[in-house]
Amino acid sequence: MQCRNHPEKSAANTCNQCGSWLCDECIVDIQGRLFCRGCLVEVSSSHGAAPPPKAIGGRRISWGLLFFFSCFFPPGTNYMYMGLIKRGLVAMCGFFLLIYLVTVSGRLLTPLFAFAIPVFVLTCIFDSFSIRRRMNLGELIPDGVGDIINTLLRNKTATFIILGILLITLAGSVLGFAFEVLARAIPLLIVGCILYVIFIRKSRK
Repeated sequence: MQCRNHPEKSAANTCNQCGSWLCDECIVDIQGRLFCRGCLVEVSSSHGAAPPPKAIGGRRISWGLLFFFSCFFPPGTNYMYMGLIKRGLVAMCGFFLLIYLVTVSGRLLTPLFAFAIPVFVLTCIFDSFSIRRRMNLGELIPDGVGDIINTLLRNKTATFIILGILLITLAGSVLGFAFEVLARAIPLLIVGCILYVIFIRKSRK
């Protein structure tokens, strides 16, 4: 038998709902029951629960390409390769934010953010391979960071400490930049006042 959606491929199994023959790419395993995409939507709707928004699943992810994107590109590229664009953008922004914090933080916090960078990179790599395994098993993976947000909400103390450190660092960076601009502007203001007194006030007399 051939797949209903891909006639060039051999069917691997049938949908438990409509009985259509499907290949591994088209069939979705939900708690041991096999569905095609259309029947999955119908079954989910009939039970009062919509399927995950913009879910990604049912595609084979190459181990070699995922390893390449994980190790030789910024974190987030590996998620984008798997089709998880939102998760990839969040990971990439977090990575570059850590690099920025290393450059603007003081001596006390620079080692902390420098240590956080390899931890962040390794976490993204292991997480991407975990998601790959789930995708290859046919699981639908929502394109988002809801699981990360839920983890942060469950660990409110750690989240509060992390956000506090980030806010203090960013506030110090902004204030430091403001003081630097002010320090450079003061000599110009003094010279301007002197020139005003010498030329403009004198001409008015």
